[in-house]
Amino acid sequence: MMDLRQQVRARVRMRREELERPRAIGVGARILVVLLCLLALAATVYLQVEWPHRGAVWTTFLFLAAASAFAQLFGVHTTHNQSYHLAIVFVLAGVLLLPPWLVALLCVLQHVPEWRKERYPVEIQGFNIANYTLAALGGAAAAQVVLGTRSAGADSRTAVAGALAGIAFVLVNHGVLAGMLRVARGHTLKQSGLFTLESLSTDLVLALIGVGLAAWWNVNLWLVPVAIAPLVLIHRALSIPRLRAQASLDAKTGLYNAGYLKSALEDELERARRFRRPLSVMVADLDLLRQINNTHGHLSGDAVLLGVAEILRQELRPFDIAARFGGEEFAVVLPETRLDDALGIAERVRGAVERRRFERRGSGDPVPATLSIGVSSFPLHARDADELIHQADLALYRAKAQGRNRVRGAKTLRRETLADVQEVA
Repeated sequence: MMDLRQQVRARVRMRREELERPRAIGVGARILVVLLCLLALAATVYLQVEWPHRGAVWTTFLFLAAASAFAQLFGVHTTHNQSYHLAIVFVLAGVLLLPPWLVALLCVLQHVPEWRKERYPVEIQGFNIANYTLAALGGAAAAQVVLGTRSAGADSRTAVAGALAGIAFVLVNHGVLAGMLRVARGHTLKQSGLFTLESLSTDLVLALIGVGLAAWWNVNLWLVPVAIAPLVLIHRALSIPRLRAQASLDAKTGLYNAGYLKSALEDELERARRFRRPLSVMVADLDLLRQINNTHGHLSGDAVLLGVAEILRQELRPFDIAARFGGEEFAVVLPETRLDDALGIAERVRGAVERRRFERRGSGDPVPATLSIGVSSFPLHARDADELIHQADLALYRAKAQGRNRVRGAKTLRRETLADVQEVA
């Protein structure tokens, strides 16, 4: 049997998994999913009619379907909420080797094991399948312009066709996903990060490996393992930033830990000095967490901590840096933010916590909680990281002393404040 500590850890882990699981999408996004599925079906039928010369090669299809489904299970999720899947390699090979209807079926089978494992909502996995199908068929159409009725091989024509197919696949895949994120989550193109050089180049390199796989498939099957062997190293390389980030995360809330926050604050402060830009810091503390633990139990206290972390992720901007600073204390670095704007952000977070009722798994008794927040700014209150945190702490203590559940800005102004303000104005 598990002891109490193990039960707490298990329930907190389950709660974190719930928070990280993709949320259901709205009606508009569901309509878009249906339209994308219909478009994928229509594109499959149209291209199959246009290219009847491509016959089914079942051995090739079965290998690529199994390999893509297996690779899809081991996607790499980045710290910026993006993901890379090595399955692209096998889908691109299918684009060059299979008829359109088998390419579409390949994209469906690719996602089935992942669907059973992750239990994604139907509309989300339906979108994933439609997106991959449209991207693959777009790649097939681009390759067809060069290949015509010829099969893929180890020649320059296949290389050109494969490069065009890879570019088309990546652009369609990222474009459709960016559109869905805009409709379903309200993310701008910049917030999605899908059209950064890093994101585009990574998927394009994976696609080009698939071109190499297709080229060798019809020439010498013994060279296929050589073509896909680099995938092991690529997967490890893509995982490194995530592993480093995990070392910087707080295990309970998923926010950054205090060590990372201090390092990030030093970096942002140095940038603010160099470019004469403002920067602010929030220090927040849960009011009466001990009382919540004593009244409702420690599991409810953990649910409150997780809920506040979720609110911070929702209410802060993509470039803000939130961390769990202590037991019930949180800190946030707000780059490019003057004191007045920082106070507004802090008030928005405080209000969101006050309105929320936190409920632990298996309990129908929601728990209210409030947050006290102190704010300080560079260069008004300090010029170094420790003093900036200290001034925000003093403002937090004042918020506590004045009745809790409020936001207060630091009072102590540095000498040369007027000149500093003019520098960053």
